[in-house]
Amino acid sequence: MNSAAVKSGPGPETVAHLQSTFSRNMKSGGELDLDADALELIKFVETHGQLDKTPELVKSNAPAAEHRSAGNRLYRERKLNQALVLYNESICHAEAGSDQLAMGYANRYWINGCSVMVKVTSGTLKFYRSAVYFEQGEYEFALYNIDLAKRNNYPEQLMPKLLARELNCQQQIAAGRSKPTVPHPRMNINVDINPEIPFLASGIGMNYEAKFGRGLIAQKDFNPGDILLDEKVELCGLECDLIYQSCSQCSGEFGYSLIPCPGCPLAMFCSKECQEMNWKLYHRFECGVASKLCCISFTWGMIIPRFFFYGLTQFGDDLQAMMDYCEQEHATAPNPLERTLNQLEVFKFIHNAKPHFNRKFDSYLKVIVVFYYVVFLMNPLVRSIICTESHERFFLRSLLAYSRLLGSLLASTVFFKVYPQGYTAGTVSLIGSICNHSCDPAVNTVIHSGRVKMVVLRPIRKGEQIFTTYGTSWWEPGEDRPLDYKCRCVVCDRGPAGRKWHSLMMRPFPLKELKNVQRMRYVLDSEETNNAAKLNALQQLIKRYAHLHPQKNLGDILRVYDSLLNDAVFAENEALARARLHAACAAPL
Repeated sequence: MNSAAVKSGPGPETVAHLQSTFSRNMKSGGELDLDADALELIKFVETHGQLDKTPELVKSNAPAAEHRSAGNRLYRERKLNQALVLYNESICHAEAGSDQLAMGYANRYWINGCSVMVKVTSGTLKFYRSAVYFEQGEYEFALYNIDLAKRNNYPEQLMPKLLARELNCQQQIAAGRSKPTVPHPRMNINVDINPEIPFLASGIGMNYEAKFGRGLIAQKDFNPGDILLDEKVELCGLECDLIYQSCSQCSGEFGYSLIPCPGCPLAMFCSKECQEMNWKLYHRFECGVASKLCCISFTWGMIIPRFFFYGLTQFGDDLQAMMDYCEQEHATAPNPLERTLNQLEVFKFIHNAKPHFNRKFDSYLKVIVVFYYVVFLMNPLVRSIICTESHERFFLRSLLAYSRLLGSLLASTVFFKVYPQGYTAGTVSLIGSICNHSCDPAVNTVIHSGRVKMVVLRPIRKGEQIFTTYGTSWWEPGEDRPLDYKCRCVVCDRGPAGRKWHSLMMRPFPLKELKNVQRMRYVLDSEETNNAAKLNALQQLIKRYAHLHPQKNLGDILRVYDSLLNDAVFAENEALARARLHAACAAPL
């Protein structure tokens, strides 16, 4: 194994170049011994990793223009989402205050049709006269990008055409041609809300079972369609191939209309608020070594050091105070189901969690941690805080512990818009992470646009543990999403309970009721039936036949329902994003 921590793939041009260069350098250094202890691995990486030879990328207009040209080519091939990612890469590289930055924002709007040659201070640029967002009917996003271009030194000679396009977008919105800005259905909590925790339904508690550890328990009955949780993502670790299409703070896509980090070309954000929060919590530690981190990062790995720096921030960058807390045993931690916790309490609660984890991954995670350890200690800011041998040992121990901890707690958002194989963002939410896994879930957990929503799939009775799925559900034949631990649910049970469950699944569906299922299929196939009506019909059907669970025909219904719930959450978040931009940018005629 040459570079266990290197994720190769057809990602954006900058990331692919960084990773391939580092991979070649590592191969020249020899083989990593996974059985070596962490200190030996650190010496190997410091000697052979050649990370010190990986220069940090800086803002530069030359690559910005190149990425923009590559985006133009993708647009002409009708690969619209890929084109937007390349325009974001261009925006990230553009120097602050330069016309290249303004043209990058405008290029998220102007990129079609016949080309026009334009003279500007940095040279001759080619730009295109129509818009991805305009063409897709995303007039609010088009206006937003026009506004960004106007605020960032857009060339005066092009301004009349930009203003004409702005007026055109406003006219389209005024004429009612915009895509929805009012979600239907709304996916807010629709049952009684916990008065102390406004993003959680009342009637949900936390218990402990020897088999599953801590988990959520229903303190009253819940029915299909009940929305139990609407919580913001607390921690996010982006795969590097997602940095130009997702917010580094919350993992939200925001229609790819992201703003760049002002310091490095390797981070983007969906809002100024996310940018400021990310800098406070992590990015000030990442920005100076961002290129090296892109060389070594994989999937959700960045969430490991991020949790360490999240905690350090809560202790006011006082590493000794953090050590004093973390190196003691704590019998109790703040209970997130009693009240809304502040960020220090969130850190303490997650730090003290003891979830299940499969130790067979320890060697792999040890290598990942070693790479992060070496890279972060190259950052002068980190070095000014972690400055003694005892500090270094604590940093290493923490990263090793958090790799197992977060490997058990995180959930993944999968993105298929640009790359069909899907890339992931690892996320952790406070209450969402308490919900245990089962291959026979009772709730669907949807992570999108920086929020975690938990919707009831089938009836949950008072006293039952509330299970979601971190991998595959039993009604998804052929799917294989491996877990980082041994599953202990009833579906995977090899004893009497598991055999009974599987025998129930093969029961025949009552013949007299099949007509209802056939009518449901007609409703689902009808283009005249909206998603809200489809969801309502499925909820009634699942509730009516809940006594048959588990049963393979009911599983087909649950699979469709689960998919429609995902679509409903995605559609709601997209509509809310348009509404937010409409309020900010769509000035009256």
